[in-house]
Amino acid sequence: MVNRSKNLISRLIPFLILLPLIFTFCKKKDPKIEDRLNNDAPYYDKIPRVKIENYVNRLFIDIIGREPFDAEMLAETDNLIANNLAINTREALITKLQTDQTFRAGDSSYAIAASNRIYALLTSRLCEGFTSNDFMQYYGISQFARISDSTAGNWAGFYAAKANSEAILAAANANWKWYHKQITIEDYCVILINNSVTFLLTDSYMGNEDNTIKYTFNDLLFRQYTIDEFNVSRDMILMSKSGILFGKSGHSKGDYMNILTHSNEFYEGTVKWLYKTFLARFPSTEEIVPLMATLPVDKDIIKIQRNILKTDEYANF
Repeated sequence: MVNRSKNLISRLIPFLILLPLIFTFCKKKDPKIEDRLNNDAPYYDKIPRVKIENYVNRLFIDIIGREPFDAEMLAETDNLIANNLAINTREALITKLQTDQTFRAGDSSYAIAASNRIYALLTSRLCEGFTSNDFMQYYGISQFARISDSTAGNWAGFYAAKANSEAILAAANANWKWYHKQITIEDYCVILINNSVTFLLTDSYMGNEDNTIKYTFNDLLFRQYTIDEFNVSRDMILMSKSGILFGKSGHSKGDYMNILTHSNEFYEGTVKWLYKTFLARFPSTEEIVPLMATLPVDKDIIKIQRNILKTDEYANF
């Protein structure tokens, strides 16, 4: 019995010697796991430089409408690499392109170029790609009509032409009002849509004024109208007849535009437009829901743009 116990102890001795080492090994953290916990994504150091340059190039084009200069490409790519492509570093670059007011030759500033880019994206969506200069040409025509009516003593025509001129001029200058934060995204869309030039474009493209309702539903809400919605909208726009649309009462073309651009579907459509523009896909329900809680309050499409552009999906990492 004693010999058996001695044999058992002799067998356990090596295990007892190794036991502290086993505990030490188990307690020691795998550096790869440690990196995964402490960094945004440790595999980023395997991404080739050309892919990072493509990301920088895409950011410049999507935010300010041009490719980066060589010096900008070098500096921004080096900075992203030095910071391991961290999300906060990407966000800092995006924010700089969106908001930096430092004078830069050719752009005036990144902020102004970014404002002009939003204008180009919105007019492409809502106005057949019309530029500020295009609107100004029509503004000149409307001013001539205004003067002609005044000279002829046609005061009804004069005041109608005056209102028309002001609406066209507002569309031409909307990018500056946006830049100076004088209008919201709802105002922006109404200004670009509710003028004779845009109505003329959509009418000639779709056949008649009634189909402007189809145009606004499709481009703002990304869906077709129902028969009831069409009838109520048509009565508001063409007959100044009171009706209920999206739970709100209106009786004019202005009311129609205001109701449409302050509906929940408008905000959802705005999120869809941003995702479609920058990711070439519509957002999932999980992506839409939290933004629907904030966008009607803060009106901040630039924040949504920033959150999209900093993702791995957009960067193709």
